[in-house]
Amino acid sequence: MKKIYAFVLVVVLASSAFITGCKKDTTIAIDDPIDYLSIKKGKWNGLDSLTDSLFKNYGVRVFYEFNPRIIDPTTFYVPAQYEKARFYTKNVIERLWLEPLKKNFPKFLNDQKPVEFLILGTYVHFNSISSGLAAGAGLNGQFYRLGMGGADVLPATKASVRDHMNTLYHEHAHQLDQKFGRGYAYDRVSQGTYYQLNYLRKPDGTARTNTDAQNDGFFTPYGGFAPEEDFATTVESLIRYSKAQIQTIIARNPKLVTKYQMVYKFYLDKGIDLHQMHDILDQVASTLPL
Repeated sequence: MKKIYAFVLVVVLASSAFITGCKKDTTIAIDDPIDYLSIKKGKWNGLDSLTDSLFKNYGVRVFYEFNPRIIDPTTFYVPAQYEKARFYTKNVIERLWLEPLKKNFPKFLNDQKPVEFLILGTYVHFNSISSGLAAGAGLNGQFYRLGMGGADVLPATKASVRDHMNTLYHEHAHQLDQKFGRGYAYDRVSQGTYYQLNYLRKPDGTARTNTDAQNDGFFTPYGGFAPEEDFATTVESLIRYSKAQIQTIIARNPKLVTKYQMVYKFYLDKGIDLHQMHDILDQVASTLPL
């Protein structure tokens, strides 16, 4: 009997320990959920106040600090320095991008603006921090967010910020391409003649110039890489060059005429005249207090 009692006692004690252990294991500490859409908590700096005013006035939330909800942790980049981000936000985002659109093309701004804008200090790298850069096409192939790199190396001059706007419209063109589609007819204009990875050099090994590309039916050598870059560089060119300059360029190849007409109408139908936008950007950039 003593052996039986001892055995029962051991079983009871073991069962108690098991139950106690289960109770401990099932008590899991859960952190409070993170509200990634909330505004910054704690003391604000001048840039926080500026980004908040842009959100209230234009509906675009500007980010210069990041968390995993905002940017994928597998994407390599360096956040912008504070003063560089403040300069970029004030002069590029507000004065050259949002203000001119709201004043001149409010329908386009209202319908086609991204609701988030990311400022990166360096450019975007998708394999490692030392890999080749990408200005943002991979980051900007989405409807709601525009991301631009190079804020830390953007010179604080009128010419530099004006030139940067050409790239910004290029990247935004990728968004509109993803959202609406450039169309099957656009891809057929230069079907079979894209340079692909050979866009930098001609078959004889010499560097491919803009004029070389234009003679082949592309606004820039990079436009000859693939149809999506063809579309974006056409938009970029209409923002970079005056209407008179564009007319000179497209005279070099009938394919350029077709692409120009398709892209110009694509944007006009959405509420913006790219020729007028070019002139407006030139005028606004010339009056920046830099």
